[in-house]
Amino acid sequence: MDVKLDMELDMKIYHGRAREEREACARGEDAVQPVPIRLDRRAADHPENKDSADIITWREFEALLNEMRREFRTQDDELKGKVEEMSQKLNTANEIVTAMQDQMMDIQCAIRTLTMSVDNLKTQQQQQGEDADDAPGRGDRPRGWAPFGHHGRGQDEEDGLGKPKFSIPKFEGRADVEEYLTWELKIEKLWNLHPNYTEDRKIKLASSEFDGYALRLWDALVRNRQEDGELPIITRRAMKEVMNSRFVPTNYLRTIYDKLTLLRQGVKTVDEYYMEMELLMQRGRVRESLEMTMQRFLNGLKYDIKGIVRHYSYTNMNQLLHHAREAESQMAEEAKDKSRATGAGRFTPHAPPPMAPAPSTRSAPYSTPYMW
Repeated sequence: MDVKLDMELDMKIYHGRAREEREACARGEDAVQPVPIRLDRRAADHPENKDSADIITWREFEALLNEMRREFRTQDDELKGKVEEMSQKLNTANEIVTAMQDQMMDIQCAIRTLTMSVDNLKTQQQQQGEDADDAPGRGDRPRGWAPFGHHGRGQDEEDGLGKPKFSIPKFEGRADVEEYLTWELKIEKLWNLHPNYTEDRKIKLASSEFDGYALRLWDALVRNRQEDGELPIITRRAMKEVMNSRFVPTNYLRTIYDKLTLLRQGVKTVDEYYMEMELLMQRGRVRESLEMTMQRFLNGLKYDIKGIVRHYSYTNMNQLLHHAREAESQMAEEAKDKSRATGAGRFTPHAPPPMAPAPSTRSAPYSTPYMW
């Protein structure tokens, strides 16, 4: 703080002295006598100082000040260079840390994948061991012994060429959401019935029945992941996510909700109308109370059927559906009776013409001839 105050005081003296000399020169007077300027002890060691009394002229002070400014600039440039160098090093370190984090994430994914594969293999081996121990006549055999060609329960479900004995649904990849969802439901139920197959085996079997666009799409997907160094698809869930992202639009649920809201019986029968409503609710994963579902069904019925059903009492959906069927049958019978009555009134049958008497073979009785 003292050094700064001394410098400010010397600067004020310097500027005042310079102003006095300029004014004296303008008046034609002699130059003002030099006034001693105090210097800080740190400036006393400067080589331009000429005596030990720390007294210099303002010109000498100006030279000293310029020298100090150059020194400050040099140090400032050096400091800026060091700061920039440190900043570059920090950026490099951040890039290295980011790359290491990415590598760690890849390693963790690989570890999880390997762990899942090992768990699946252990589960399969345990199931095979349990099947071998539980089979008739195998309880006395040594542990780990298996007949030639024995591979557990899966062997009973495959023929000699390694093909499953059950049929796998085909999928061609047409632009039909319902077709894909039906295939997905079939394949999920199939794998639930055969849990002894590994995830990798299930994926390969399912993709083996792809045809048309679905076959080309899956082949390109597998090839691109290999070329890009990505992990292969080894679980049913991963396969389902990939197929859903391609064949199920993002607005599918909103479309289902709109269809369900606007659904009416129209020209459909009661059973057709109910099945369509039930299918839409399943597709949209709609979970609502029983009262809301019954009210939804009732509002969509035809006006005449709805008027009849409202007079019945019901406590569940089956009773309401039964009453709607009865009302539909009643209306159909009334329509038939009305049609018959209309037809009978419009076409009146004519009386048949009189029949001529048939000639008789008997002799005619005696009669009095007609007299004029």
